[in-house]
Amino acid sequence: MSTPNDELLPELDLRLTQENLDDLYEHAPCGYCSCLPDGTLVKLNHTLLSWLGYERSELVARQCLQQLFTVGGRLHYETHCAPLLLVRNQVRELSYSLRRKDGSTLPVLMNAQLLRDSDEQPLLVRVTLFDITERRKYEQELLRAKAQAEEQREQLAQANELLTSKNEQLTRINSDLDSFVYTASHDLKQPIENMAGLFQELRRTVTFHDPEAADMMGMFTQALQQILTTIKGLTEVVQLQRQLEQVPLELVVLQPFTEEIIRSLQQVNGQNATFTLDFAAAPTVCMARPGLHSMLYNLLSNGLKYAEPGRRPHIRVSTAASDDATVLSVQDNGRGIDLTRYGRQLFQLFRRFHPEVVGSGMGLYLVNRLAHQAGGRVEVDSTVGQGTTFRVYLPQHTTCQLS
Repeated sequence: MSTPNDELLPELDLRLTQENLDDLYEHAPCGYCSCLPDGTLVKLNHTLLSWLGYERSELVARQCLQQLFTVGGRLHYETHCAPLLLVRNQVRELSYSLRRKDGSTLPVLMNAQLLRDSDEQPLLVRVTLFDITERRKYEQELLRAKAQAEEQREQLAQANELLTSKNEQLTRINSDLDSFVYTASHDLKQPIENMAGLFQELRRTVTFHDPEAADMMGMFTQALQQILTTIKGLTEVVQLQRQLEQVPLELVVLQPFTEEIIRSLQQVNGQNATFTLDFAAAPTVCMARPGLHSMLYNLLSNGLKYAEPGRRPHIRVSTAASDDATVLSVQDNGRGIDLTRYGRQLFQLFRRFHPEVVGSGMGLYLVNRLAHQAGGRVEVDSTVGQGTTFRVYLPQHTTCQLS
């Protein structure tokens, strides 16, 4: 009874059923041979002869199967394969290399079956050989790739070990430098303050008749004040660094936090500046509160300090989301910075770009250091005469708790 699937089968060409078995043997896609139990070759197909480059008469009854193998393969055949055939009557997928007549080699996989006579005595070994040249190339490529990967892994491990060592060394150096700066600034502060006090007493009690004395006294006073400002700044940097190491991260609400800083700045500076706050995109940031306060205070005070003469200062503070970071931006309409000229020096300690404005040159250094300590970074856009925008990228922390 026919089925619907039968109708889909093409009509069979009867010539396909008349396959010549001798031709199939001779031109099979694999090598065939037969040999006596001692290995003497009695029959080989054309495929195997073409691989080896021999004539049939050069091999049949003249050579043994194991003689076609390389030295190592011959030893393996005689000590492992032949005894295994006698025990199991067959072996499968043994890897050998055939020696061609021209001296080259051909990698093959061998299957063999031992036939016995009616008395169970070994009679004939039938052998099938498969060319695995491409497979061997692939295996060699895999081995090379594995060796390269191992070498790269070792190099990476060494590089990581070296990097860890360098980081530990840098951490120790930074700690030593901070301790040195703190100690030096602390030890210098009292003598400088004493010197300033003595100088003030000198100005009060001594009369100078030299007309240039007043200018020199003013310059000396200014120099003393600059030294005191620098010492105070150095102490603040180290103290803040140590303080932040002990302070936990907080989820700070930016609106009231920033408004409080603005009120304190307006009381000190007394400038008629306007502020725009826009924290809709990210109302909070995760950072240690003292560090965030110092960062915003320095950026906002710079916006007031470096205002363009004759222009009312306007500062805009806003947030935006960027991948896994919150971007805190402070934009002013002040004097601007020539980034082409000073870009690489922007965050260096004691670098100042507007000498006509009083400052210590530590604000931007501190901002950059605080951002890096929090795992973030600072980017700057500025146009001379138009203003500057600082963007602080702060990483988001899922474990940060609202204070």
